[in-house]
Amino acid sequence: MNDEIKNLLGEEIAAEIQDLANIQTGSKEKSAAIEDLAKLYKLRIEETKLDWDFGEKFDRRTMENEHYEKQLKHDAAVRESEEQIAKKQLSEQAKERYFRLGAEAAGIILPLVFYAIWMKKGFKFEETGTFTSTTFRGLFGKFKPTKK
Repeated sequence: MNDEIKNLLGEEIAAEIQDLANIQTGSKEKSAAIEDLAKLYKLRIEETKLDWDFGEKFDRRTMENEHYEKQLKHDAAVRESEEQIAKKQLSEQAKERYFRLGAEAAGIILPLVFYAIWMKKGFKFEETGTFTSTTFRGLFGKFKPTKK
């Protein structure tokens, strides 16, 4: 419909120009015809401006939508990368936690095993009722299964 209106407006302007040539110069009719022609040209200019504005706005919206879609894709990639990094950090933290727990358990269990072995050997000396070994007598006071 818009093209139809443009064509009709163009035809009317062409008809006015042709009629203008047939009107006597300096008459009121020619002045009125020129004013009518000027109004029709103003309408055509306004129509052209509206088309350009519409085209510019459409192009701008299209570019903004493309930019927005690219930004969304970029943000999704960044979020995915951050999630992978977070998962990797959690995995490393879990490994570190298990290692630390194992080291603390070994720090408690190994001295207990060591003390148990030496106590067993020391009690063999005690079968006679006395501590005959000076090594066992010196270590006996230090056997405490607690963390310092």
